[in-house]
Amino acid sequence: MINHFLKGTINQLFKKKMQNPIYKTIILLTLILIIKQGVKAQSNTLFFMDGIHQSNYLNPAYQNQCNGFLGLPGFSGLSIDVANTGFDYNDLIHNGQGILKDSLVIDIANIKAKLKNSNYLMAGTQIPIFGMGFWVKNAYFTFDISNKTRARISYPSDLVKLVDGNGNYIGENNPLEIKGVGPNLLNYNEIAFGLSKQITHRLTIGGKFKILSGNVSVESTNSNIKLYTQENTYAMRLETDLKLNISAPVAFEYDENGFIKGIKTDTVFGVSNLISAKNMGMVVDMGAVYQFNDKIKFYGSITDLGFIRWKNNAQNITQKGTFTFSGLSLDSVWTNSSYNEFQTVADSLANFFRFSQSYSKYNTYLNTNIFLGTTYDIGNFMNFGFLSKTYFFDKKIHEALTLSANFKPVKWFCGTLSYSYINREYRNIGLGIGIRTKGIQFYVLTDNLNVAFKPKDAKVARIQFGFNLYFGCGKRENLPMLKDKKPQKSLDFM
Repeated sequence: MINHFLKGTINQLFKKKMQNPIYKTIILLTLILIIKQGVKAQSNTLFFMDGIHQSNYLNPAYQNQCNGFLGLPGFSGLSIDVANTGFDYNDLIHNGQGILKDSLVIDIANIKAKLKNSNYLMAGTQIPIFGMGFWVKNAYFTFDISNKTRARISYPSDLVKLVDGNGNYIGENNPLEIKGVGPNLLNYNEIAFGLSKQITHRLTIGGKFKILSGNVSVESTNSNIKLYTQENTYAMRLETDLKLNISAPVAFEYDENGFIKGIKTDTVFGVSNLISAKNMGMVVDMGAVYQFNDKIKFYGSITDLGFIRWKNNAQNITQKGTFTFSGLSLDSVWTNSSYNEFQTVADSLANFFRFSQSYSKYNTYLNTNIFLGTTYDIGNFMNFGFLSKTYFFDKKIHEALTLSANFKPVKWFCGTLSYSYINREYRNIGLGIGIRTKGIQFYVLTDNLNVAFKPKDAKVARIQFGFNLYFGCGKRENLPMLKDKKPQKSLDFM
Protein backbone atom coordinates (compact mmCIF):
# COMPACT_ATOMS: atom_id res chain seq x y z
CA MET A 1 0.00 0.00 0.00
CA ILE A 2 2.81 2.42 0.89
CA ASN A 3 4.64 1.66 -2.37
CA HIS A 4 1.37 2.16 -4.23
CA PHE A 5 0.95 5.51 -2.49
CA LEU A 6 4.45 6.66 -3.36
CA LYS A 7 4.07 5.61 -6.98
CA GLY A 8 0.75 7.38 -7.30
CA THR A 9 2.02 10.55 -5.65
CA ILE A 10 5.13 10.70 -7.81
CA ASN A 11 3.08 10.19 -10.98
CA GLN A 12 0.69 12.97 -10.00
CA LEU A 13 3.53 15.28 -9.01
CA PHE A 14 5.36 14.67 -12.28
CA LYS A 15 2.26 15.62 -14.24
CA LYS A 16 1.89 18.78 -12.17
CA LYS A 17 5.50 19.79 -12.64
CA MET A 18 5.30 19.32 -16.38
CA GLN A 19 2.42 21.81 -16.33
CA ASN A 20 4.59 24.31 -14.44
CA PRO A 21 5.71 27.08 -16.82
CA ILE A 22 9.17 27.40 -15.25
CA TYR A 23 9.98 23.74 -15.86
CA LYS A 24 8.57 23.91 -19.38
CA THR A 25 10.61 27.05 -20.14
CA ILE A 26 13.89 25.55 -18.93
CA ILE A 27 13.31 22.29 -20.82
CA LEU A 28 12.29 24.20 -23.97
CA LEU A 29 15.37 26.44 -23.91
CA THR A 30 17.66 23.47 -23.25
CA LEU A 31 16.27 21.50 -26.17
CA ILE A 32 16.35 24.49 -28.54
CA LEU A 33 19.95 25.35 -27.74
CA ILE A 34 21.23 21.78 -27.93
CA ILE A 35 19.24 20.86 -31.04
CA LYS A 36 20.00 24.13 -32.88
CA GLN A 37 23.68 24.12 -31.98
CA GLY A 38 24.43 20.44 -32.00
CA VAL A 39 25.48 19.21 -28.76
CA LYS A 40 31.67 25.32 -26.39
CA ALA A 41 34.59 23.42 -26.03
CA GLN A 42 38.10 23.28 -27.39
CA SER A 43 40.07 20.08 -27.44
CA ASN A 44 43.22 19.87 -25.31
CA THR A 45 44.76 17.88 -28.17
CA LEU A 46 44.53 21.03 -30.30
CA PHE A 47 46.93 23.09 -28.17
CA PHE A 48 50.22 21.76 -29.62
CA MET A 49 49.01 21.13 -33.19
CA ASP A 50 51.39 23.33 -35.17
CA GLY A 51 49.82 24.29 -38.50
CA ILE A 52 46.17 24.49 -37.33
CA HIS A 53 44.88 28.07 -37.07
CA GLN A 54 42.39 27.10 -34.34
CA SER A 55 45.31 26.62 -31.90
CA ASN A 56 45.11 30.40 -31.69
CA TYR A 57 41.79 29.99 -29.82
CA LEU A 58 43.66 28.40 -26.90
CA ASN A 59 46.79 30.57 -27.02
CA PRO A 60 46.55 33.94 -28.83
CA ALA A 61 50.34 34.01 -29.14
CA TYR A 62 50.14 31.24 -31.77
CA GLN A 63 51.17 32.42 -35.24
CA ASN A 64 50.28 30.71 -38.49
CA GLN A 65 53.24 30.56 -40.84
CA CYS A 66 51.18 31.13 -43.98
CA ASN A 67 50.62 34.73 -45.09
CA GLY A 68 46.86 34.47 -44.76
CA PHE A 69 44.04 32.36 -43.35
CA LEU A 70 40.32 32.38 -44.14
CA GLY A 71 37.57 30.51 -42.28
CA LEU A 72 34.18 29.97 -43.89
CA PRO A 73 30.82 29.91 -42.07
CA GLY A 74 30.04 26.56 -40.48
CA PHE A 75 33.03 24.82 -42.06
CA SER A 76 36.02 26.08 -40.11
CA GLY A 77 36.29 24.79 -36.58
CA LEU A 78 33.00 23.22 -35.49
CA SER A 79 33.45 21.74 -32.02
CA ILE A 80 31.06 19.52 -30.07
CA ASP A 81 31.47 18.50 -26.45
CA VAL A 82 29.33 16.28 -24.19
CA ALA A 83 30.38 15.12 -20.72
CA ASN A 84 29.05 13.59 -17.53
CA THR A 85 31.50 13.82 -14.64
CA GLY A 86 29.52 11.51 -12.37
CA PHE A 87 29.29 8.17 -14.16
CA ASP A 88 29.24 6.43 -17.52
CA TYR A 89 26.63 4.14 -19.05
CA ASN A 90 28.23 0.91 -17.84
CA ASP A 91 28.35 2.23 -14.28
CA LEU A 92 24.56 2.46 -14.30
CA ILE A 93 23.49 -0.38 -16.62
CA HIS A 94 25.48 -3.60 -16.95
CA ASN A 95 25.17 -7.38 -16.77
CA GLY A 96 24.31 -8.72 -13.36
CA GLN A 97 25.98 -11.46 -11.34
CA GLY A 98 24.93 -14.98 -10.44
CA ILE A 99 21.50 -15.84 -11.78
CA LEU A 100 21.35 -12.35 -13.35
CA LYS A 101 24.59 -12.67 -15.30
CA ASP A 102 22.68 -12.83 -18.61
CA SER A 103 20.43 -9.87 -17.74
CA LEU A 104 20.94 -6.14 -17.64
CA VAL A 105 20.59 -4.56 -14.21
CA ILE A 106 20.28 -0.94 -13.07
CA ASP A 107 22.99 -0.54 -10.44
CA ILE A 108 22.03 2.42 -8.27
CA ALA A 109 24.42 1.33 -5.51
CA ASN A 110 27.35 1.53 -7.93
CA ILE A 111 26.28 5.00 -9.03
CA LYS A 112 26.15 6.23 -5.44
CA ALA A 113 29.70 4.96 -4.90
CA LYS A 114 30.96 6.72 -8.04
CA LEU A 115 29.44 10.15 -7.44
CA LYS A 116 31.31 13.05 -5.89
CA ASN A 117 29.70 15.80 -3.80
CA SER A 118 29.18 17.85 -6.98
CA ASN A 119 28.59 16.30 -10.40
CA TYR A 120 27.87 17.82 -13.80
CA LEU A 121 26.14 16.92 -17.03
CA MET A 122 27.55 19.27 -19.68
CA ALA A 123 27.22 20.00 -23.38
CA GLY A 124 28.60 22.75 -25.58
CA THR A 125 29.37 23.91 -29.08
CA GLN A 126 31.36 26.53 -30.91
CA ILE A 127 30.16 27.31 -34.43
CA PRO A 128 32.35 29.53 -36.63
CA ILE A 129 30.67 32.25 -38.66
CA PHE A 130 33.75 33.92 -40.15
CA GLY A 131 37.48 33.93 -39.49
CA MET A 132 40.66 35.39 -40.93
CA GLY A 133 44.34 35.78 -40.08
CA PHE A 134 47.04 37.80 -41.81
CA TRP A 135 50.51 39.23 -41.36
CA VAL A 136 51.42 42.91 -41.33
CA LYS A 137 55.20 43.06 -41.30
CA ASN A 138 56.15 41.10 -38.14
CA ALA A 139 52.72 41.10 -36.48
CA TYR A 140 50.03 38.43 -36.92
CA PHE A 141 46.44 39.71 -36.78
CA THR A 142 43.29 37.59 -36.39
CA PHE A 143 39.58 38.32 -36.64
CA ASP A 144 36.89 35.79 -35.76
CA ILE A 145 33.09 35.73 -35.43
CA SER A 146 31.41 32.73 -33.81
CA ASN A 147 28.37 31.54 -31.91
CA LYS A 148 28.94 29.65 -28.67
CA THR A 149 26.69 27.58 -26.46
CA ARG A 150 27.24 26.19 -22.99
CA ALA A 151 24.77 23.97 -21.15
CA ARG A 152 25.37 22.50 -17.71
CA ILE A 153 23.22 20.78 -15.10
CA SER A 154 24.72 20.19 -11.67
CA TYR A 155 23.53 17.42 -9.36
CA PRO A 156 24.89 16.50 -5.90
CA SER A 157 25.37 12.92 -4.74
CA ASP A 158 22.80 13.34 -1.94
CA LEU A 159 20.09 13.70 -4.56
CA VAL A 160 20.70 10.12 -5.74
CA LYS A 161 21.12 8.77 -2.20
CA LEU A 162 17.51 9.70 -1.51
CA VAL A 163 16.58 6.55 -3.44
CA ASP A 164 17.17 4.68 -0.18
CA GLY A 165 14.62 6.89 1.57
CA ASN A 166 15.02 9.51 4.26
CA GLY A 167 15.72 7.09 7.13
CA ASN A 168 19.47 7.61 6.80
CA TYR A 169 19.10 11.30 7.58
CA ILE A 170 17.87 11.14 11.16
CA GLY A 171 19.82 12.23 14.21
CA GLU A 172 23.17 13.87 13.56
CA ASN A 173 22.60 13.69 9.79
CA ASN A 174 19.33 15.61 10.10
CA PRO A 175 18.55 17.61 8.01
CA LEU A 176 19.54 16.38 4.59
CA GLU A 177 20.84 19.49 2.86
CA ILE A 178 21.05 19.56 -0.93
CA LYS A 179 22.94 22.43 -2.54
CA GLY A 180 24.14 23.18 -6.03
CA VAL A 181 21.46 21.48 -8.09
CA GLY A 182 20.22 23.41 -11.08
CA PRO A 183 20.64 24.35 -14.75
CA ASN A 184 23.00 26.81 -16.41
CA LEU A 185 22.45 27.65 -20.09
CA LEU A 186 24.30 30.26 -22.11
CA ASN A 187 24.27 31.21 -25.79
CA TYR A 188 26.09 34.23 -27.19
CA ASN A 189 27.77 35.65 -30.28
CA GLU A 190 31.45 36.58 -30.15
CA ILE A 191 33.57 38.98 -32.22
CA ALA A 192 37.30 38.58 -31.50
CA PHE A 193 40.21 40.84 -32.52
CA GLY A 194 43.67 39.30 -32.00
CA LEU A 195 47.32 40.31 -32.31
CA SER A 196 50.48 38.21 -31.89
CA LYS A 197 54.02 39.50 -32.15
CA GLN A 198 57.51 38.16 -31.55
CA ILE A 199 59.04 40.55 -29.01
CA THR A 200 62.52 39.07 -28.77
CA HIS A 201 64.29 36.15 -30.39
CA ARG A 202 62.88 33.97 -27.59
CA LEU A 203 59.54 35.52 -26.58
CA THR A 204 56.27 35.77 -28.52
CA ILE A 205 53.19 37.30 -26.91
CA GLY A 206 49.60 37.63 -28.05
CA GLY A 207 46.23 38.92 -26.94
CA LYS A 208 42.60 39.09 -27.97
CA PHE A 209 39.80 41.48 -27.21
CA LYS A 210 36.34 39.99 -27.62
CA ILE A 211 32.98 41.72 -27.85
CA LEU A 212 30.09 39.51 -26.77
CA SER A 213 26.38 39.73 -27.48
CA GLY A 214 24.26 37.55 -25.24
CA ASN A 215 21.25 35.72 -26.69
CA VAL A 216 19.95 33.34 -24.01
CA SER A 217 20.81 32.86 -20.37
CA VAL A 218 19.40 30.60 -17.65
CA GLU A 219 21.52 30.77 -14.51
CA SER A 220 20.88 29.02 -11.20
CA THR A 221 22.27 31.43 -8.60
CA ASN A 222 20.85 29.87 -5.44
CA SER A 223 19.76 26.29 -4.77
CA ASN A 224 19.29 25.36 -1.14
CA ILE A 225 17.00 22.45 -0.24
CA LYS A 226 16.64 21.04 3.29
CA LEU A 227 14.70 17.92 4.26
CA TYR A 228 14.00 17.47 7.98
CA THR A 229 12.83 14.09 9.29
CA GLN A 230 11.18 13.67 12.70
CA GLU A 231 12.97 10.86 14.54
CA ASN A 232 9.92 9.10 16.00
CA THR A 233 7.16 9.62 13.43
CA TYR A 234 9.31 10.08 10.28
CA ALA A 235 7.24 13.15 9.45
CA MET A 236 9.02 15.28 6.87
CA ARG A 237 9.46 19.01 6.43
CA LEU A 238 10.84 20.33 3.17
CA GLU A 239 12.35 23.83 3.00
CA THR A 240 13.47 25.35 -0.29
CA ASP A 241 15.22 28.55 -1.33
CA LEU A 242 15.71 28.71 -5.11
CA LYS A 243 16.63 31.49 -7.51
CA LEU A 244 17.06 31.57 -11.31
CA ASN A 245 18.17 34.42 -13.52
CA ILE A 246 16.68 34.22 -17.00
CA SER A 247 17.17 36.35 -20.09
CA ALA A 248 15.34 34.79 -23.01
CA PRO A 249 12.57 35.56 -25.53
CA VAL A 250 9.83 34.36 -23.19
CA ALA A 251 7.17 36.20 -21.20
CA PHE A 252 5.17 34.87 -18.27
CA GLU A 253 1.54 35.17 -17.20
CA TYR A 254 0.53 35.63 -13.56
CA ASP A 255 -2.32 34.62 -11.29
CA GLU A 256 -4.19 36.97 -8.95
CA ASN A 257 -1.53 36.47 -6.25
CA GLY A 258 1.36 37.45 -8.51
CA PHE A 259 2.70 33.92 -9.03
CA ILE A 260 3.68 32.64 -12.47
CA LYS A 261 0.98 30.49 -14.03
CA GLY A 262 1.90 30.28 -17.72
CA ILE A 263 3.85 31.49 -20.73
CA LYS A 264 2.43 34.02 -23.16
CA THR A 265 1.68 32.30 -26.44
CA ASP A 266 2.56 35.31 -28.59
CA THR A 267 6.25 34.92 -27.71
CA VAL A 268 8.07 33.26 -30.60
CA PHE A 269 11.57 31.81 -30.33
CA GLY A 270 13.24 32.34 -33.69
CA VAL A 271 16.45 33.44 -35.38
CA SER A 272 15.65 37.12 -34.75
CA ASN A 273 15.65 36.42 -31.02
CA LEU A 274 19.20 35.08 -31.29
CA ILE A 275 20.55 38.29 -32.85
CA SER A 276 20.67 41.01 -30.24
CA ALA A 277 22.99 43.85 -29.25
CA LYS A 278 21.28 44.59 -25.94
CA ASN A 279 23.11 42.10 -23.70
CA MET A 280 26.71 43.13 -24.21
CA GLY A 281 29.90 41.81 -22.67
CA MET A 282 33.64 41.78 -23.09
CA VAL A 283 36.38 39.20 -22.75
CA VAL A 284 40.18 39.23 -23.01
CA ASP A 285 42.61 36.42 -23.86
CA MET A 286 46.36 36.61 -23.19
CA GLY A 287 49.13 34.25 -24.15
CA ALA A 288 52.87 33.79 -24.54
CA VAL A 289 55.38 31.34 -26.04
CA TYR A 290 58.94 31.28 -24.71
CA GLN A 291 61.78 29.44 -26.46
CA PHE A 292 64.02 28.41 -23.54
CA ASN A 293 66.65 26.75 -25.72
CA ASP A 294 66.88 24.85 -28.98
CA LYS A 295 64.76 21.97 -27.62
CA ILE A 296 62.52 23.29 -24.83
CA LYS A 297 59.63 25.69 -25.27
CA PHE A 298 57.18 27.00 -22.65
CA TYR A 299 53.58 28.07 -23.23
CA GLY A 300 51.07 29.96 -21.13
CA SER A 301 47.68 31.53 -21.77
CA ILE A 302 44.49 32.77 -20.11
CA THR A 303 41.26 32.66 -22.11
CA ASP A 304 37.66 33.80 -21.59
CA LEU A 305 38.38 36.29 -18.82
CA GLY A 306 35.24 38.44 -18.85
CA PHE A 307 31.47 38.64 -18.52
CA ILE A 308 28.12 39.42 -20.17
CA ARG A 309 25.76 42.04 -18.75
CA TRP A 310 22.14 40.91 -19.15
CA LYS A 311 19.76 43.85 -19.53
CA ASN A 312 17.21 42.84 -22.15
CA ASN A 313 14.29 40.86 -20.73
CA ALA A 314 16.32 40.04 -17.59
CA GLN A 315 14.07 38.21 -15.14
CA ASN A 316 14.72 36.83 -11.66
CA ILE A 317 12.65 33.78 -10.71
CA THR A 318 12.48 32.82 -7.03
CA GLN A 319 10.81 30.11 -4.99
CA LYS A 320 10.95 29.91 -1.20
CA GLY A 321 8.69 27.94 1.09
CA THR A 322 8.03 25.08 3.48
CA PHE A 323 6.09 21.86 2.91
CA THR A 324 5.20 19.40 5.67
CA PHE A 325 4.10 15.81 5.19
CA SER A 326 3.02 13.89 8.32
CA GLY A 327 1.74 10.78 6.60
CA LEU A 328 -1.73 9.60 5.64
CA SER A 329 -4.50 7.49 6.97
CA LEU A 330 -4.13 4.06 5.41
CA ASP A 331 -7.56 3.08 6.72
CA SER A 332 -9.12 5.90 4.72
CA VAL A 333 -7.23 4.92 1.60
CA TRP A 334 -8.22 1.26 2.05
CA THR A 335 -11.91 1.70 2.92
CA ASN A 336 -12.91 4.81 0.99
CA SER A 337 -12.54 4.39 -2.77
CA SER A 338 -13.26 8.08 -3.35
CA TYR A 339 -10.51 9.19 -0.98
CA ASN A 340 -7.73 10.34 -3.31
CA GLU A 341 -4.79 10.98 -1.02
CA PHE A 342 -2.39 10.84 -3.95
CA GLN A 343 -4.06 13.77 -5.66
CA THR A 344 -4.24 15.74 -2.40
CA VAL A 345 -0.52 15.44 -1.71
CA ALA A 346 0.39 16.14 -5.35
CA ASP A 347 -1.79 19.28 -5.34
CA SER A 348 -0.15 20.47 -2.12
CA LEU A 349 3.31 19.98 -3.59
CA ALA A 350 2.34 21.71 -6.83
CA ASN A 351 1.10 24.73 -4.84
CA PHE A 352 4.31 24.64 -2.83
CA PHE A 353 6.45 24.87 -6.00
CA ARG A 354 5.12 28.27 -7.06
CA PHE A 355 7.46 30.86 -8.50
CA SER A 356 7.49 34.64 -8.23
CA GLN A 357 9.28 37.06 -10.54
CA SER A 358 11.23 40.31 -10.39
CA TYR A 359 13.27 42.30 -12.90
CA SER A 360 16.93 43.07 -12.22
CA LYS A 361 19.97 43.20 -14.46
CA TYR A 362 22.70 40.63 -13.77
CA ASN A 363 26.15 39.52 -14.92
CA THR A 364 27.27 36.11 -16.16
CA TYR A 365 30.98 35.43 -15.90
CA LEU A 366 32.48 33.10 -18.49
CA ASN A 367 34.41 29.97 -17.53
CA THR A 368 37.98 31.26 -17.45
CA ASN A 369 40.73 28.84 -18.56
CA ILE A 370 44.44 28.85 -17.69
CA PHE A 371 46.79 26.82 -19.91
CA LEU A 372 50.39 26.03 -18.93
CA GLY A 373 52.50 23.75 -21.10
CA THR A 374 55.89 22.79 -22.39
CA THR A 375 57.33 20.85 -25.33
CA TYR A 376 60.62 19.05 -25.84
CA ASP A 377 61.83 18.69 -29.43
CA ILE A 378 63.02 15.35 -30.80
CA GLY A 379 64.66 16.19 -34.11
CA ASN A 380 63.18 18.75 -36.47
CA PHE A 381 59.68 17.34 -36.92
CA MET A 382 58.58 15.85 -33.58
CA ASN A 383 58.16 16.93 -29.97
CA PHE A 384 56.62 15.70 -26.75
CA GLY A 385 54.26 17.99 -24.88
CA PHE A 386 52.72 18.37 -21.44
CA LEU A 387 49.67 20.61 -20.89
CA SER A 388 47.85 21.64 -17.74
CA LYS A 389 44.43 23.22 -18.13
CA THR A 390 42.83 24.84 -15.08
CA TYR A 391 39.28 26.05 -15.55
CA PHE A 392 36.75 27.68 -13.27
CA PHE A 393 32.98 27.29 -12.97
CA ASP A 394 30.40 26.86 -10.24
CA LYS A 395 32.84 28.64 -7.87
CA LYS A 396 35.16 25.64 -8.08
CA ILE A 397 38.56 24.90 -9.64
CA HIS A 398 38.74 22.03 -12.14
CA GLU A 399 41.82 20.48 -13.71
CA ALA A 400 42.69 18.62 -16.91
CA LEU A 401 46.13 17.19 -17.82
CA THR A 402 47.38 16.10 -21.24
CA LEU A 403 50.51 14.34 -22.48
CA SER A 404 51.10 14.40 -26.24
CA ALA A 405 53.42 13.40 -29.05
CA ASN A 406 53.27 15.96 -31.87
CA PHE A 407 54.43 15.47 -35.46
CA LYS A 408 54.99 17.69 -38.47
CA PRO A 409 57.21 15.70 -40.85
CA VAL A 410 56.21 17.76 -43.91
CA LYS A 411 54.64 21.17 -44.45
CA TRP A 412 51.29 19.79 -45.55
CA PHE A 413 50.72 17.35 -42.65
CA CYS A 414 50.59 17.60 -38.87
CA GLY A 415 49.47 15.09 -36.27
CA THR A 416 49.09 14.61 -32.53
CA LEU A 417 48.59 11.60 -30.29
CA SER A 418 47.52 12.47 -26.73
CA TYR A 419 46.57 11.01 -23.37
CA SER A 420 44.40 13.12 -21.06
CA TYR A 421 42.80 13.22 -17.63
CA ILE A 422 39.57 15.17 -18.17
CA ASN A 423 36.38 15.50 -16.09
CA ARG A 424 37.59 12.96 -13.49
CA GLU A 425 38.16 10.44 -16.29
CA TYR A 426 41.61 9.06 -17.12
CA ARG A 427 40.66 6.79 -20.06
CA ASN A 428 41.08 9.41 -22.79
CA ILE A 429 43.29 8.65 -25.79
CA GLY A 430 43.24 11.55 -28.25
CA LEU A 431 44.18 11.89 -31.90
CA GLY A 432 44.46 14.87 -34.24
CA ILE A 433 45.45 15.19 -37.89
CA GLY A 434 45.67 18.09 -40.32
CA ILE A 435 46.16 17.70 -44.08
CA ARG A 436 46.71 20.66 -46.39
CA THR A 437 46.76 20.60 -50.16
CA LYS A 438 46.67 23.53 -52.60
CA GLY A 439 45.64 26.00 -49.90
CA ILE A 440 42.81 23.90 -48.45
CA GLN A 441 43.28 22.18 -45.12
CA PHE A 442 41.08 19.56 -43.49
CA TYR A 443 41.59 18.74 -39.85
CA VAL A 444 39.87 16.56 -37.28
CA LEU A 445 40.76 15.87 -33.67
CA THR A 446 39.34 14.42 -30.48
CA ASP A 447 40.46 14.06 -26.88
CA ASN A 448 38.91 10.60 -26.52
CA LEU A 449 39.19 8.37 -29.54
CA ASN A 450 38.10 5.44 -27.38
CA VAL A 451 34.49 6.70 -27.58
CA ALA A 452 34.35 5.23 -31.08
CA PHE A 453 35.23 1.76 -29.74
CA LYS A 454 33.76 1.73 -26.21
CA PRO A 455 31.09 4.43 -26.07
CA LYS A 456 29.42 2.92 -23.00
CA ASP A 457 32.63 3.36 -20.97
CA ALA A 458 33.08 7.04 -21.85
CA LYS A 459 32.31 10.06 -19.68
CA VAL A 460 33.49 12.54 -22.31
CA ALA A 461 32.66 12.81 -26.02
CA ARG A 462 34.55 15.60 -27.76
CA ILE A 463 35.31 16.24 -31.42
CA GLN A 464 36.46 19.21 -33.46
CA PHE A 465 36.80 19.37 -37.23
CA GLY A 466 36.68 21.73 -40.17
CA PHE A 467 38.20 23.16 -43.35
CA ASN A 468 40.62 26.08 -43.49
CA LEU A 469 41.80 28.15 -46.46
CA TYR A 470 45.43 29.30 -46.49
CA PHE A 471 47.23 31.75 -48.74
CA GLY A 472 50.88 32.49 -49.37
CA CYS A 473 52.27 29.42 -47.67
CA GLY A 474 55.94 28.64 -48.17
CA LYS A 475 58.06 31.67 -47.45
CA ARG A 476 57.30 32.01 -43.76
CA GLU A 477 57.30 28.26 -43.26
CA ASN A 478 60.93 28.25 -44.27
CA LEU A 479 61.75 30.64 -41.43
CA PRO A 480 60.21 29.26 -38.20
CA MET A 481 61.65 30.63 -34.97
CA LEU A 482 65.09 29.17 -34.16
CA LYS A 483 64.76 26.29 -36.63
CA ASP A 484 68.07 24.44 -37.09
CA LYS A 485 69.83 27.13 -35.08
CA LYS A 486 70.76 27.00 -31.43
CA PRO A 487 70.48 30.21 -29.38
CA GLN A 488 73.82 31.86 -28.87
CA LYS A 489 75.07 31.73 -25.28
CA SER A 490 76.16 35.36 -25.49
CA LEU A 491 72.58 36.54 -25.96
CA ASP A 492 70.60 37.77 -22.95
CA PHE A 493 68.02 35.56 -21.23
CA MET A 494 65.15 37.19 -23.12
